[in-house]
Amino acid sequence: MRFLCPTFPLSGPLLRKAASSWMLMLLLCAPLQGQNGTLQVEVNLCGANSNGSDVAVNTSDNSVWTIDSSSGKICVFSTSSNPPGLALSNMIDHPIGAAAAPLFQPQCSGLAYNESSNTFWILNSTSLELLEMDTSGATVSLPVPFVISGSASGLAYDSLSGTLWTRDTVNQQMVEIDPATGNILSTLEIPGSEFRYGSGLTYRSSTTGIGYLDFTYGTAFDAGIAEVRSLAIGTGGLECSGIDLGANVDNSLLGICYNASGSSLMAVTTTHLLQINATQPAIYPPADLVCLADGEGAVNLEWRNCGPGGGGLYTLLRITRNGAIVDTLPGSATSWADLSAPLGQTHQYQVQGIVGNIIETSSCSVIHGPGGLVNSVSFVGDRPRDLAYDDEMDDLYVTESYSGVIHVLSSDLSLKRIIDTGLPNLRGIGYNPILDVLLVSRAGSGLVTFVDPLTGSPLSSFPSNSTSIDAISYDSAADDWLLLDSASSQVSIRRMEALDGAEGNPLGIIIPPSTSGLLLGGGVSSFKDGSLLSGVENLGAITSASQFSGFGFPLNFDLPLSEMGNSPDLLSNAVTGFEIVGSTLVVAGQATNTLFQLLIVSDGPDFIRGDSDSSGSVNLADAIFTATWIYAGGTAPDCRDSCDANDDGQLDISDPIFTLLHLFTGTAAPPAPYPTSGPDPTFLDQIDC
Repeated sequence: MRFLCPTFPLSGPLLRKAASSWMLMLLLCAPLQGQNGTLQVEVNLCGANSNGSDVAVNTSDNSVWTIDSSSGKICVFSTSSNPPGLALSNMIDHPIGAAAAPLFQPQCSGLAYNESSNTFWILNSTSLELLEMDTSGATVSLPVPFVISGSASGLAYDSLSGTLWTRDTVNQQMVEIDPATGNILSTLEIPGSEFRYGSGLTYRSSTTGIGYLDFTYGTAFDAGIAEVRSLAIGTGGLECSGIDLGANVDNSLLGICYNASGSSLMAVTTTHLLQINATQPAIYPPADLVCLADGEGAVNLEWRNCGPGGGGLYTLLRITRNGAIVDTLPGSATSWADLSAPLGQTHQYQVQGIVGNIIETSSCSVIHGPGGLVNSVSFVGDRPRDLAYDDEMDDLYVTESYSGVIHVLSSDLSLKRIIDTGLPNLRGIGYNPILDVLLVSRAGSGLVTFVDPLTGSPLSSFPSNSTSIDAISYDSAADDWLLLDSASSQVSIRRMEALDGAEGNPLGIIIPPSTSGLLLGGGVSSFKDGSLLSGVENLGAITSASQFSGFGFPLNFDLPLSEMGNSPDLLSNAVTGFEIVGSTLVVAGQATNTLFQLLIVSDGPDFIRGDSDSSGSVNLADAIFTATWIYAGGTAPDCRDSCDANDDGQLDISDPIFTLLHLFTGTAAPPAPYPTSGPDPTFLDQIDC
């Protein structure tokens, strides 16, 4: 048994996959052991090959019982409170029995204690049956079958109504069952993100006789279980009480319950039993804080109030940015916009709920510039794979992982229509605006196929010279196809002819030079200047997208994927496809079934190129203004990009000269945006407003 924060060696594979509960223990450890969510104790489950699934507490003696999913065993642990401790005291056989080959059933995924009868209920999730047993492991009554359309995970005994609750993770609802008849009495929708983690469920009642269902929860950004949330049974409303399990927790936490006093959460993984501090604060911090860069120069914050006043009000709310107070709001506020956050930086925000001298804080960070999150949506299909964009029609094409269906979205990621190619297991997709045709690849096929973008009908195919083309992009500058090939030991991009009549002729292989130290990881998209953006591998994960020349030489732009949350670090296939849409990059989060939209360019105001003094027109005064600012310490411009009159990515004497030559000799006009204001189409020059 280990107390508080142990130290032990961890290899990379162990940390990521083999013993995820150790990760949970490390992440929950903190110097202040009274803090909500910190780990108190961790012990091994009993049995040679443990496969824990749920946990319950016998309140008559405070013992903790865990059930194994498949072995037919229950582990019983005695407890101590000072210091907190757990010790294995017994191991018994339960009456459902062990799973048997070849189907390895039954599977037991729920355990609940009935204090009034001093018995336990077991959930057989394979046959959807409930079985009651006494503390010796003997059957009390015949199995009670029930019927639901989804899954059944976790079991909780409602001491107020004498009913049982289980969690349907398919339909995202709590299901109330009559343990005498198996009848479904009611259901409660589980609020939250469309894509979520967690199967744990437990019941608790307040001193005023109100019943709550507490459940484990995490979103696509968490990439695992990050908290315990609470649902009021009477209203179905989401409460503010809960347990913050910390960032980066993976999906290992299964069953949960509370100890007899309610001060600790007992949680089981497949291999370990954990005791976690469940002490609740005097007041609750603002909940569900979301921070987004809006692509127009602002950072927007939204949250749910959890103050003690009517409707969850605080006395007041305070906003901090990077530790400095930037605004104070009424206690009823639920949103705030930062219109003055410096561009090109990562900002840490706090929303502080204040009641008297008590302050409770929620935090978030957001990149205000390249990499900043603009939007995210749960994919309506089955795991997005790759993307292609038709900017004229504003059609974003997305393949899903296990079918021939292509989803067509708009640039704001709302669904427009669905087309079916009839082809199995689509992977990569690219769009050629000259021929108005899609090119798709399939898993395990050496052919890539042209598809009609309106009907989805296959047209013709050509060999790709690989059976693992995972992503496709069209290079409009060279009129070539780019096919990302993951078949070899080193991921590469195959450049192939796209000219009508010569399509498919190989033109070379794109691989970053070995001196760069960069390895392609997956996903590819093309800029209009012929450069490309592709995922870079970092310890087996794609955590950023880098810009390369058309020949594979690294350029100076790198886009972090940190705003996608923890999935790039924790999950396989977290990133499978990219597509440039305007000034943003849409990322296919295959593992989390989510589309993320990240800024490529630091968002800022529109401008007129050459209008360095921001007068609204380009004239002699602008050339003088630029020269004076650069060489004589003159007034700085409101928008530096407007001074780059020739759009060469440099601010020097060539810019005022370019303006003068255009005005007085009729040479070329400044590049866009000109003569009217607009966004910068060459935003990767790192000069912005």
